[in-house]
Amino acid sequence: MKKTLTIMQVVLLMLFAGCVGTPVTFKSLTDVKYDATKGRTVSGCACGFQVLFFIPIKINDRYERAYAELLHDAGPGYCVTDINVREGWKYGFVGTAYCTDLKATAYPLLAARGEI
Repeated sequence: MKKTLTIMQVVLLMLFAGCVGTPVTFKSLTDVKYDATKGRTVSGCACGFQVLFFIPIKINDRYERAYAELLHDAGPGYCVTDINVREGWKYGFVGTAYCTDLKATAYPLLAARGEI
Protein backbone atom coordinates (compact mmCIF):
# COMPACT_ATOMS: atom_id res chain seq x y z
CA MET A 1 0.00 0.00 0.00
CA LYS A 2 2.84 2.38 0.85
CA LYS A 3 4.55 1.65 -2.46
CA THR A 4 1.36 2.40 -4.41
CA LEU A 5 0.89 5.69 -2.58
CA THR A 6 4.49 6.70 -3.30
CA ILE A 7 4.08 5.87 -7.00
CA MET A 8 0.87 7.91 -7.17
CA GLN A 9 2.60 10.87 -5.52
CA VAL A 10 5.48 10.72 -7.99
CA VAL A 11 3.08 10.53 -10.95
CA LEU A 12 1.07 13.52 -9.65
CA LEU A 13 4.26 15.48 -9.07
CA MET A 14 5.38 14.82 -12.65
CA LEU A 15 1.98 15.87 -14.01
CA PHE A 16 1.91 19.11 -12.03
CA ALA A 17 5.52 19.91 -12.98
CA GLY A 18 4.28 20.24 -16.58
CA CYS A 19 2.06 23.16 -15.53
CA VAL A 20 4.91 25.57 -14.82
CA GLY A 21 5.06 28.54 -17.17
CA THR A 22 8.14 30.28 -18.54
CA PRO A 23 8.62 33.75 -17.01
CA VAL A 24 9.38 36.58 -19.44
CA THR A 25 11.30 39.68 -18.46
CA PHE A 26 10.83 42.69 -20.69
CA LYS A 27 14.10 44.46 -21.42
CA SER A 28 14.71 47.70 -19.52
CA LEU A 29 15.37 50.85 -21.56
CA THR A 30 17.55 52.80 -19.17
CA ASP A 31 20.21 54.87 -20.97
CA VAL A 32 18.86 53.97 -24.42
CA LYS A 33 18.63 56.82 -26.90
CA TYR A 34 15.82 56.57 -29.45
CA ASP A 35 13.85 58.84 -31.78
CA ALA A 36 10.52 59.34 -29.98
CA THR A 37 8.98 61.06 -33.02
CA LYS A 38 9.03 57.97 -35.25
CA GLY A 39 7.22 55.32 -33.23
CA ARG A 40 5.17 52.58 -34.82
CA THR A 41 2.91 49.89 -33.39
CA VAL A 42 4.20 46.31 -33.31
CA SER A 43 2.49 43.16 -32.07
CA GLY A 44 3.04 39.54 -31.21
CA CYS A 45 0.61 36.74 -30.50
CA ALA A 46 0.93 33.15 -29.30
CA CYS A 47 -1.68 30.55 -28.40
CA GLY A 48 -1.86 27.17 -26.74
CA PHE A 49 -4.50 24.55 -26.05
CA GLN A 50 -5.40 22.63 -22.93
CA VAL A 51 -7.10 19.31 -23.66
CA LEU A 52 -9.82 18.36 -21.19
CA PHE A 53 -8.53 21.08 -18.80
CA PHE A 54 -5.63 18.77 -17.96
CA ILE A 55 -3.14 18.26 -20.83
CA PRO A 56 -1.31 21.49 -21.84
CA ILE A 57 -0.18 21.86 -25.46
CA LYS A 58 2.10 24.87 -26.13
CA ILE A 59 0.58 26.70 -23.14
CA ASN A 60 3.57 27.23 -20.86
CA ASP A 61 5.79 29.20 -23.25
CA ARG A 62 3.19 31.36 -24.99
CA TYR A 63 4.40 34.60 -23.32
CA GLU A 64 7.93 33.88 -24.48
CA ARG A 65 6.77 33.11 -28.03
CA ALA A 66 4.58 36.23 -28.17
CA TYR A 67 7.45 38.43 -26.94
CA ALA A 68 9.84 36.91 -29.49
CA GLU A 69 7.30 37.63 -32.25
CA LEU A 70 6.90 41.19 -30.95
CA LEU A 71 10.68 41.79 -31.09
CA HIS A 72 10.84 40.22 -34.55
CA ASP A 73 8.05 42.52 -35.73
CA ALA A 74 9.99 45.52 -34.37
CA GLY A 75 13.14 44.47 -36.20
CA PRO A 76 16.80 45.20 -35.48
CA GLY A 77 17.70 48.76 -34.58
CA TYR A 78 14.44 49.42 -32.75
CA CYS A 79 13.61 49.54 -29.05
CA VAL A 80 10.22 48.42 -27.77
CA THR A 81 8.26 50.41 -25.15
CA ASP A 82 4.75 50.65 -23.72
CA ILE A 83 4.00 46.94 -23.88
CA ASN A 84 0.34 46.02 -23.43
CA VAL A 85 -0.65 42.45 -22.56
CA ARG A 86 -4.04 40.97 -23.41
CA GLU A 87 -5.15 37.48 -22.44
CA GLY A 88 -8.00 35.61 -24.05
CA TRP A 89 -9.49 32.15 -24.08
CA LYS A 90 -12.14 30.22 -25.98
CA TYR A 91 -13.79 26.95 -25.22
CA GLY A 92 -13.28 24.15 -27.71
CA PHE A 93 -15.03 20.82 -27.96
CA VAL A 94 -12.34 18.95 -26.01
CA GLY A 95 -10.58 21.77 -24.16
CA THR A 96 -9.72 25.45 -24.02
CA ALA A 97 -7.54 27.64 -26.24
CA TYR A 98 -5.54 30.33 -24.44
CA CYS A 99 -3.98 33.24 -26.35
CA THR A 100 -1.60 36.02 -25.34
CA ASP A 101 -1.51 39.21 -27.42
CA LEU A 102 1.25 41.78 -26.93
CA LYS A 103 1.14 45.24 -28.50
CA ALA A 104 3.86 47.84 -28.12
CA THR A 105 5.47 50.88 -29.69
CA ALA A 106 8.81 50.47 -31.49
CA TYR A 107 11.15 53.43 -31.83
CA PRO A 108 14.32 53.53 -33.96
CA LEU A 109 17.53 53.62 -31.96
CA LEU A 110 19.66 56.68 -32.59
CA ALA A 111 22.85 54.62 -32.35
CA ALA A 112 21.62 52.40 -35.20
CA ARG A 113 21.28 55.47 -37.42
CA GLY A 114 24.60 56.99 -36.33
CA GLU A 115 23.06 60.02 -34.62
CA ILE A 116 24.70 59.90 -31.19
